[in-house]
Amino acid sequence: MRSFSAFCLAAALASALPTAARAASVSVPSPSVENAGGTLIVRQADGAASLVGVTLIVRAGLDRQTMKQNGLAALAAETIVRTPVNGVAVEDAIAARGGSVHFTIDPGDVRFYVEALAIDAPAVLDLFRAAIAAPDFSPATIRDARGVLVRQIAQVQQVALQVGIDMLNAASSRQANAGLPELGTPASLAQFFSEDARAFYRAYYRRGGAVVSAAGRLDALTPESLAALAGALPAGMTSPVPVRVPALNGATHEIVAHRDIASPWLIAQYPAPNVDSRDFGPMLVLAAFVRRTLSDIAQVPGVVSPTFASRSVGTVYAYDRAPATLVLYVNGGLIGNPSRAFATALSVVSVLAASRLQGSIEEFKAEAAGDFANDATTLETRTWLAAVFSRGSASPDFINRALAAISSTTPEDVQRVARDYLGNPTIALVLPRGQNLQD
Repeated sequence: MRSFSAFCLAAALASALPTAARAASVSVPSPSVENAGGTLIVRQADGAASLVGVTLIVRAGLDRQTMKQNGLAALAAETIVRTPVNGVAVEDAIAARGGSVHFTIDPGDVRFYVEALAIDAPAVLDLFRAAIAAPDFSPATIRDARGVLVRQIAQVQQVALQVGIDMLNAASSRQANAGLPELGTPASLAQFFSEDARAFYRAYYRRGGAVVSAAGRLDALTPESLAALAGALPAGMTSPVPVRVPALNGATHEIVAHRDIASPWLIAQYPAPNVDSRDFGPMLVLAAFVRRTLSDIAQVPGVVSPTFASRSVGTVYAYDRAPATLVLYVNGGLIGNPSRAFATALSVVSVLAASRLQGSIEEFKAEAAGDFANDATTLETRTWLAAVFSRGSASPDFINRALAAISSTTPEDVQRVARDYLGNPTIALVLPRGQNLQD
């Protein structure tokens, strides 16, 4: 087996190590976990923070919808944040106190995130608890919520990377309904009315299996306030709606979409390990390696800002999804010849999976550690990661677990993970309207 020459990039990456190393040494309080009547309560007290962030996770995500109900989970969640409390939509009432609330629809969950200054956090959580305990499913609120979602869908459709990832998630989901668009479509949302959202809420907004994860100045809250948030929901457990579809067959899996964008994008998806796998750390290192290699191939011009470059060429290791995936993406317009750029990017991964690795991987381990720590700096991310890690095992200590997994990774581990996971990808091509890749 021939050695993979891209490891010669190690010297060129040395200048990036101080930043990565500093990021990896970020101090994050170790979370604590308790079970309160079927609800998992995760706390990360941080006296240095000025804010309180709370994530409420309920088993009311995409897999609780039938195929004909695409968008109903999002409509129910949007209705909750638009529910009037004391005559004012809770989203606006929280904003008036300097806080914020929003939600994300995941394959199995809906997660609400509430954030406020410590002094305002008790009142803000009371507002949100009132809304989630008794949502307003009146026609006016449903109409308002639907309008918000339709506008958000229009915005998402202009982001080629997100369009491609959504297409790939639909292809790789274990259940067909879990791969549906997060917010639905304008057409699917148009068919839902008050009773539809009310029925979904009554069926799936239960405290069983819920998680409340909080971080920041938790001394500003009473000991009971987090459990009370989940306690606003009725007791009980729910189950996914089973919907199966045949798996994609064939030597190649390719999905094509056209959008109003300026240049073509390639997004390739591979299976990946979850956070409790022995392959978790090696995959973090592998993702950092592939990202740096793609950036080097792209030869990003100096005038392009790092933020833009990182959005145009890179990798996303979605270890918080089920199933977990690794996505690599390339903006063909940044490189010049899209067909050649896409072929080169895919060949890099193929060679990596088939070649024996030689040389040191310490630089890539440092970068992987820095990337993980940098991604865990916001209260929202910290509450979400603590919940993800606590569900899979007894330890929600995501920072120390990830850094330890990275530190113990060997070149042989990276080689094994590349060989085991980077096989035949599913590919999404997002092209400008009226254009083929060969144009």
